[in-house]
Amino acid sequence: MTTANVTNGSKPYIVEDRPMISRSCGDRVKITHTIEPGKEETGCITCFYSPPEYPILAKCPCFDYPEYIVNEIKASQYIYIRENSIEYNQPTLQPSKATTPLTTIFCCGHSPSSLSVRDSITTIYFDDVLMDSVRNDTRMFHPLHTFCCGGRGEEVRLESRFCGDVCYRGRSLDGFGSGCCCLVCVPVGCPECLCPCAARVSV
Repeated sequence: MTTANVTNGSKPYIVEDRPMISRSCGDRVKITHTIEPGKEETGCITCFYSPPEYPILAKCPCFDYPEYIVNEIKASQYIYIRENSIEYNQPTLQPSKATTPLTTIFCCGHSPSSLSVRDSITTIYFDDVLMDSVRNDTRMFHPLHTFCCGGRGEEVRLESRFCGDVCYRGRSLDGFGSGCCCLVCVPVGCPECLCPCAARVSV
């Protein structure tokens, strides 16, 4: 670390080449607001937690994941409005580490009966192209859909549109203009699974 990169915690940290990276205090980023994230809800036919030893039962409509992992997921979710950006965590599940030599050998180091949380933290600075527009992305008839099929609660979409709001701006997945077939523009109706490089994200 060079002397120029060392920050003084009591003084503002100013980046002249990109002011949005600047901070009011050199050794910390101020959180101005905390937003309660939408909670994952199960549908009306899901009535039971899976036993801790059998998380695979969550593939059945009547069972949710084991209670311990559901609580860990909820505890890991957050949305922070920071002084220069938005930070949020949308955690997913992953197999836990194997605890016996037998499962290590036959399950490639993973546990066949235990899950753990895998954090997926995203930071979007306010000068990012995604901050062009903020829209309500909550489903129509949201309470009915949630009761019948479950869901993630209310959602907000950050996006960048152009051409009369009929296209999303595209951006490469690797940041260098390669690895994406829809870099130039993406029609608004294109599903996210087919066009992951559209400038849009739901929180």
